Amino acid sequence: MKKLYGFQSTLLCTVGIGALFGGMMAIIDPYGTLYGAPIEILKRGPFTNFLIPGLFLFFVIGIGHLVAFIFVRNKLKYHVYISGGLGCILMAWIAIQCYVLQSIQYLHIIFFLIGLIESLIALSMLIKLRLFPFSKSSM
Repeated sequence: MKKLYGFQSTLLCTVGIGALFGGMMAIIDPYGTLYGAPIEILKRGPFTNFLIPGLFLFFVIGIGHLVAFIFVRNKLKYHVYISGGLGCILMAWIAIQCYVLQSIQYLHIIFFLIGLIESLIALSMLIKLRLFPFSKSSM
């Protein structure tokens, strides 16, 4: 179980820090000139620039993953649900991004798999902690 906590913590922290930087870049430069993302790639999506996706990336994916890291590291109440939920949010983020961009790049596959791994680790923790499909209080 200790290895699961360590691996989950590493994933959460790594994704969180990366998302903070990516989100910050999109917030600072919503038209993508600094990081080479042409605004035309958003033509199929609901946004005209990268500001709203950048805010989501920074706050939900970035801050969310770092909060989950703190919860998992300290084994705080609901840590498993928070980390598993953020894994699902990461997978949804990538799926939506691929749909809007109408392409799949290797980083999309990597981050989708990271979200899947986060979710599966959380499910494994739920089972080992006897919180799924039943709770400790029902025993």
